[in-house]
Amino acid sequence: MTLTQFKRNPDTNTFHLEFDNGFKAELTAEKLRNNCPCAECSGEEVLLYKYAPAKLKDLIAESYQLEKAQMVGNYAIQLFWKDGHNTGLYNWDYLKDLALQNIDTHNS
Repeated sequence: MTLTQFKRNPDTNTFHLEFDNGFKAELTAEKLRNNCPCAECSGEEVLLYKYAPAKLKDLIAESYQLEKAQMVGNYAIQLFWKDGHNTGLYNWDYLKDLALQNIDTHNS
């Protein structure tokens, strides 16, 4: 599965995603930023040691404004937010999981 389309709708601050297997989804900037997978935001596990961020920084309006998106190899997309945050790599499976969470939430 590979991301084939990532389009921003500036009116709603949402993003349309399409994958080569036909899966399509809409994600909000808020959902993407609040679920940033980087170590600073989500922590990480290295050699059986789990690092959890001590305190998440407060997000402001610029935190939800995307400046650019860049493909990383053939497996992820890197998002550059207006507040300077850009260390999260969103791989295809992670994006699909976020989108499915959206669908499950709306269907509950």
